[in-house]
Amino acid sequence: MPFLFNDTKMTILPFLELPVRYRINAEPWLPKMTEFEAGAEISEQLLQKAVDIFNEKASEDFVTFMEKNPASDWAQTDLFIETEKYYRQYIPFLNERKERCFWMNFFCRPVGNWKSHRVEVKAGGTCYFSIGLNIDTGKRFDFIVNGKV
Repeated sequence: MPFLFNDTKMTILPFLELPVRYRINAEPWLPKMTEFEAGAEISEQLLQKAVDIFNEKASEDFVTFMEKNPASDWAQTDLFIETEKYYRQYIPFLNERKERCFWMNFFCRPVGNWKSHRVEVKAGGTCYFSIGLNIDTGKRFDFIVNGKV
């Protein structure tokens, strides 16, 4: 299925919203919408691989926890990431090798002025996560799921 940009749950932010650690050796990439969507289609595949690995580990951890704590009344909620349920911020950029990259930020609910400023939180568990994706090499980097409070 081709990528479709949904402006009610997605936004493209300017380069200056990119976290500083990525901006140091990078430069802005201003793709036309067709180029953005082609890159986003690749990024969806890379993202899904990272999410599948995360969800598999979360499932294993849950099973282990329940085996050690059989009397626990803990439900299997908010453990897994289902990307279609999230709001998204995309920041396109070129890395130090001039390769096209996306830094993507995900969150469960709209936060503040999310369409023009990067959402940054310290906790929140699986409700907040981010990932870097290199469109040209097919590599993902810095898949970070926020911790619990």
